[in-house]
Amino acid sequence: MTAQIGDRFKFDKSEFTMVAISEPLSFDPSKYGITPESVSTACWRGFWCVYNITDKGIFLEDLYINSKDDYYPEIEGVKPFFEEDRNKRFAYMGHHLYKGLNIKLDYTGKILVGDGFIHEYYIHMGYQRAWAYKKLVELVFADGNLIEKNDHSKVAADIRKKIRNDKDFDQKLHMDIPKFVEDSFSLDYKTKAWWL
Repeated sequence: MTAQIGDRFKFDKSEFTMVAISEPLSFDPSKYGITPESVSTACWRGFWCVYNITDKGIFLEDLYINSKDDYYPEIEGVKPFFEEDRNKRFAYMGHHLYKGLNIKLDYTGKILVGDGFIHEYYIHMGYQRAWAYKKLVELVFADGNLIEKNDHSKVAADIRKKIRNDKDFDQKLHMDIPKFVEDSFSLDYKTKAWWL
């Protein structure tokens, strides 16, 4: 069980990591004939994405993917890149990169993103806890357009303070081991952002 790489979101001149989502994003590699397969325990689903959020909507900008049958067609006129130099390959974890796709998504739902991960809260499995980021922002979308932005950084800081000051609270978060493991691999809002 390994910490998972999360999708990234560029907006407000920063790059954030997705930590929770209310509805799945609509990008599906199988629509292009690609069946993703994991090549790393840090990416069990076989791909991850970089999204760009502008005043025109939410766009899939870059796709890092490994194809089960080594099939990498052009996507929206973009050919994939593969790093042949084994010394540089770690940046992509062996995945092919489709750069600059610019595919608009008609997403409706909430995405919780974090920046400034605090390493003392690192867990080596699944996705990191939302309150472990210094900056925590909730993005609300309707039909692909960003309609609301809520900063929850203070709430996350309050939880970290409670964990540091209340050992009983910290133990309750980790008491049920099977649930803790299951929750670690979830990006569901009810699991990762139960305190919002």
